[in-house]
Amino acid sequence: MIHRYAFYDVISVKTENKLTSTVHVIAGASKGIGRALVEKDGQAGQEIFAISRNEPESPSTYGRWIKGDVAHPETFLEQLPPAVNCLTFCPGKVILGPIKRLTAEQMLETYRTNVLDAFLLTKALLPKLTITESGSIVFLSSVAASSGLPSHCAISAAKSALEGFAIALAADLAPKVRVNVVAPTLTPTEMGLGMVGGDKMIPMIENRHPLKRLPSVDEVAATIGFLHSKHAASITGQVLKVDAGLSSLRLNDR
Repeated sequence: MIHRYAFYDVISVKTENKLTSTVHVIAGASKGIGRALVEKDGQAGQEIFAISRNEPESPSTYGRWIKGDVAHPETFLEQLPPAVNCLTFCPGKVILGPIKRLTAEQMLETYRTNVLDAFLLTKALLPKLTITESGSIVFLSSVAASSGLPSHCAISAAKSALEGFAIALAADLAPKVRVNVVAPTLTPTEMGLGMVGGDKMIPMIENRHPLKRLPSVDEVAATIGFLHSKHAASITGQVLKVDAGLSSLRLNDR
């Protein structure tokens, strides 16, 4: 059976007329990692613009919500300020299933929402990002891009393509805009738990990781925030894995 999980959810923010030095556009930030990023960077004083296709369900005290589909940025571009310092792209549909059940349409849908939509939104925002001459873009990938996992053919292919796009984009946009990727392992979000069958599976999954734990949404959000910050001013074209060692370490049984 093929399961569908989408990051395209409601972004829960309400308008706040506060001028700040950093303008941060977050796409796909209603729940989980994206929502944590809204709260964290909003608390830090950034001016947040959050984009989603649906009305917000529970408001946040930070930022401005914009209704829009990232596949059609022309429909909301005028609602964004002239200059944007940071762009975080979280949307992307996850379709899980073995190769014998996947269809070409599902492979294309996964690619479209993870890669093509990232391309369209980034290209539309380039004039706003490059005007600052110190812009930053972070794409959200997955450990599945570099680790073979059962039933992950579609999302692995799409996230691998996203990482390749990001690295080439970093070369295109240097030195004015930095481009990086954060690739987490499973995080215990509503979507993540739904993918694995709920909380009861977490101890078993944690045991597969060398650090015997899963990263929290706040940890991943903090990593994204670091890559956007002045402390990462010399970092571009990188894929930063927040995966408790899963993709690179193999330990002896103990």
